[in-house]
Amino acid sequence: EIGHQNFPDKLSVPVRKYHAERVADLARRLDAVREGNGTVLDNTLIVYLSDSAETHHGQGTEWPMVLVGNLNGKLKTAGRYLEFPGYNKPGHRTLGNFYLTLLHAVGDKRKSFGEPDRELKDIDTAGPLAEILA
Repeated sequence: EIGHQNFPDKLSVPVRKYHAERVADLARRLDAVREGNGTVLDNTLIVYLSDSAETHHGQGTEWPMVLVGNLNGKLKTAGRYLEFPGYNKPGHRTLGNFYLTLLHAVGDKRKSFGEPDRELKDIDTAGPLAEILA
């Protein structure tokens, strides 16, 4: 009902704020637990992303997300904001590229993840996201 009413800001914004606060609380808790030379958060990556892509009835062409942590230095995430070109524009990247990046970060160097988008036949969407892979 929240997304289908004429007053989304009255309900959806507080819900999203609540979720963001839960992610921040989880990060604080993980950061409070010692592990090796650091904390559990140092060895963790929290991925917070939309359940419906770019808009309420999204097409899945954009997936805004927040990354907290860096998998013990395997990712370059701290204090950065990245925006990739829009769908079907040169330099566009896919959610598959993101998941491939996570696989590379943990040692799985496969070449692709998921099925390629046939609409992106003229766009190179191969490989991990070099922008966040350390």
